[in-house]
Amino acid sequence: MKPIRRSLSAWSALAAIAAAQFTSAASAEPLTYFTWAGYDDPAFRKPFTDKHGADSVEFSFFSSPDEAFAKLKAGFKADVAHSCIHDIPKWKEAGLIKPIDTSKLDNWDDLIPALRDAPAVHIDGQQWMIPWEWGASSVIYRADKVNLPEESYEVLIDPAYQGRTALADAFDEAYQLSAILAGVKDPLNLEESEYAAVEEKMRQLRSNARFIWTEPSQLEQAMASGEIDAAWGWPNSFASLRKQNVDVKFMLQPKEGLVTWQCGFTIPATSDAPEEQVYDFIDALEDPSSGQALVNNFGYGHSNAKALEMVDKARLQELGLAGDANETIKSGNLMGPMPEKQRQRLVEMWTLIKAGG
Repeated sequence: MKPIRRSLSAWSALAAIAAAQFTSAASAEPLTYFTWAGYDDPAFRKPFTDKHGADSVEFSFFSSPDEAFAKLKAGFKADVAHSCIHDIPKWKEAGLIKPIDTSKLDNWDDLIPALRDAPAVHIDGQQWMIPWEWGASSVIYRADKVNLPEESYEVLIDPAYQGRTALADAFDEAYQLSAILAGVKDPLNLEESEYAAVEEKMRQLRSNARFIWTEPSQLEQAMASGEIDAAWGWPNSFASLRKQNVDVKFMLQPKEGLVTWQCGFTIPATSDAPEEQVYDFIDALEDPSSGQALVNNFGYGHSNAKALEMVDKARLQELGLAGDANETIKSGNLMGPMPEKQRQRLVEMWTLIKAGG
């Protein structure tokens, strides 16, 4: 009988351990993800919720990178933050984020090199952001109303479309567009003599615009109703309008070159979730299945090359993502960080112009 008693005791011990582990997992605090509204799509994180449970993530939303910076600087607790390439040096210097151990990410080796190795996110031999989504910002226009001899951003300052355009309420994009139209040599390092030309293009853009949109739905509704003919926008709005059977095009070959961008994940200094949970979350969103959902649902590129291989080729061609991603990124006007003194001067300039000053 002794062997039986020992066996029962062993099973009891194992059951107690399993119960304790289950109780611990069930009572674990959810991870806090700090991001833009709309990124709470369950399809983007399924590998994480399959492992940690449907209630394993809480979302906190911000409306702009500047708002996110201010909240984190004030001590807001987040475990993963959604950041963009031009934020990283500033956030790092302010002590708001931690370096990331890429060896803890199973999908790291499959990420597109032009994104993961960008100097603005790989600083001092350490990785400060894991790229996730990327793409182009460009002009969306009504093909049945706008006749262009060649695709150019100049349509947004063309007097023929006075009051028929719209701009995004996003400083970095408004500035990049203005700098390109002004023909400056290096938008991220302006010469003193170039500020006046940038200011002039900002004024022309604002003067031509019927409104400045803060939510993509504003742009989409105005274009679908015929209120505007052309607008600065993102692939998700183009995809949404096409689903509504609105005859629109998205400039993929403007003569000035595409404006490209990348965003991804940082680990805030305030993060106190278990490290395994944080890395599981990031890795889940880098999973090819999550990337396929991102491309199909939002129209953005995904940083995992295997994810792009899972998307229908016609869909990739429609979004301008069918070619070599490394070449698309390298050949475009990639937005990035600029000296803070320059940025603040330009922010003040754009804020005044945007308000009609």
